[in-house]
Amino acid sequence: FDMSSNALTGSLPGFTDSFLSLQELDLSNQTNGFIGSIPEDLWRFQSLKVLNLASNKIEGPIPPDIGKMAALEEVDLSNNRLVNAIPSELGQLAGSLKHLRLSNNLFTGSIPSGIGQLEGA
Repeated sequence: FDMSSNALTGSLPGFTDSFLSLQELDLSNQTNGFIGSIPEDLWRFQSLKVLNLASNKIEGPIPPDIGKMAALEEVDLSNNRLVNAIPSELGQLAGSLKHLRLSNNLFTGSIPSGIGQLEGA
């Protein structure tokens, strides 16, 4: 599902069960940017391989449930307004995650040790 580089605005939508088999979600590079936080129900998508929400105005923390998404290969949350610590649960994706982009956010604290176990990220 690629809707990147448009002029979509508002909060990120909630996702219905019909999206559970989704493998790619790209809502990046919106002209005005999505606002709000990352929807809690997004982490139910166990088939998701690519999550790209870069270059929006998404706020709040990265939910720790991201570590439950064992199929994730690429995550790009760069150029947003994400805060707090980078969740250590990202280290649980060491077997699948190949690309991790978190630049240009408002993270605090230290880099979790599990991040060092990610291959190619």
